[in-house]
Amino acid sequence: MIRTQIQLEPLQYERLKALAARRSTSVAHLVREGVDHVLTVDHSDAAWERLLSTSGIGRAGDGVTDVSAEHDRYLADAFG
Repeated sequence: MIRTQIQLEPLQYERLKALAARRSTSVAHLVREGVDHVLTVDHSDAAWERLLSTSGIGRAGDGVTDVSAEHDRYLADAFG
């Protein structure tokens, strides 16, 4: 592993410490989990456009009436 330093807001650090204690792990481990998450999530402009495009589904007058029941399908369609 490579040692590095980061700066956190005091509240971030306190919340991480509390979470680490609840999970019986270290703050460093939680930070590594967070980094892994950021590196695996698609942050491309196309992904954000697909996400934002779903926000208009189910607007009054668009003929879509099953959004509350079919929201997972609509999201899957938007994200391929």
